[in-house]
Amino acid sequence: MTGFFTAPQIAWGPGAIEQLSGLGAQRALLLVDPVLTGTLPVRRLEEEFQKSDTALETSSAVTIEPTVASIAPFTEAIRRYRPDWIVAIGGGSTLDTAKAAWAHAARPELDPTGFSPLVEYRARSVARFVAVPTTTGSGSEVSGTAHLRRDGDRRRLELGGRELTPDWAIVDPSFVAALPLARAAESAADLIAHAFEALVSEWSSPFTDAVALRALGIAIPGLTELARHPAESDVRAPLQIAATLAGLAAANAQVGVAHALADALGGPFPIGHARLVAAVLPTVVEFDFPSARDKLAPLAPIVGGPAIQSRSGLPEKLRALWAGVHLPLSLVEAGIDRERLADERPGLIEAARSSPALVANPRVPSADELGKLLDAAADRTPVQF
Repeated sequence: MTGFFTAPQIAWGPGAIEQLSGLGAQRALLLVDPVLTGTLPVRRLEEEFQKSDTALETSSAVTIEPTVASIAPFTEAIRRYRPDWIVAIGGGSTLDTAKAAWAHAARPELDPTGFSPLVEYRARSVARFVAVPTTTGSGSEVSGTAHLRRDGDRRRLELGGRELTPDWAIVDPSFVAALPLARAAESAADLIAHAFEALVSEWSSPFTDAVALRALGIAIPGLTELARHPAESDVRAPLQIAATLAGLAAANAQVGVAHALADALGGPFPIGHARLVAAVLPTVVEFDFPSARDKLAPLAPIVGGPAIQSRSGLPEKLRALWAGVHLPLSLVEAGIDRERLADERPGLIEAARSSPALVANPRVPSADELGKLLDAAADRTPVQF
């Protein structure tokens, strides 16, 4: 059996942003998360391009949970400005917006809902791409995937392919130093889910296992440190590295049922993706355990031997971590009403069943099992199958 491991060039550590002045860019188009407008990270980025006399245009055409329609302004900016480099700075929504718009600018005749790994995008005929993350969870800076919502029904689409992996990922710890505690905690839960689901994936490899285990080895104790020292900015820097490692693992081995359920829930319930992932992950870990026991064995030095010797051990370890940083331990705690969850249940099951995230999960759930997973995650009850 053969496989592939795709990664961008990665500049990491304090001052990593200085890599931008060495790109040789003539015209750069910058997509900025609106909450970062005028902040030090953006000013640092602009200064680096000034060093190389790069012409620079800036857009903040970003929405949280971007949709097919919301990428249009940045797609138009790419076509109009004709940059040789696109640079996105922000969280996962910003990086995903840039990737989707980059692809659509290259292939304007295609409907973005039809983008898939089988499409030849020819994106580098339009521009090259730099991703600069300012959160510690999505890992979008190292993946070729972009997540969008369908306009109208709000279903989440997974678009992309290896060609849309950024040329450069700039991982500068100073850009996450001021990340609020709640955002850092939710992002850490998302990266732990990326690493865990990549580790147990049927598409895992020695390469994805290595980065997934390293991500978990940083993030699990790192989340404990975040709980103990919530005001210390240095605690967030290791989580940024872990997020990039987990992103590499998930980009090459695929995520699983936790992301399928969180993506489905995010349609009818306007709750952050990372918060939903945190609420469902322990239940999914419990579900996967019988089929993933051998792949979990290398986690023993990280979580302790007893945590991987029983079906409930690792889920309880995760819930203890979540509790320390005030993450939801159930869907109800995440803010979902039980009655409305029951009403939405058939649609949620259908949406989760159609997710590509199920394909490589070590145990592919039936529709009935997906419903039981939702029920168990709603109230933090044991998995009954």
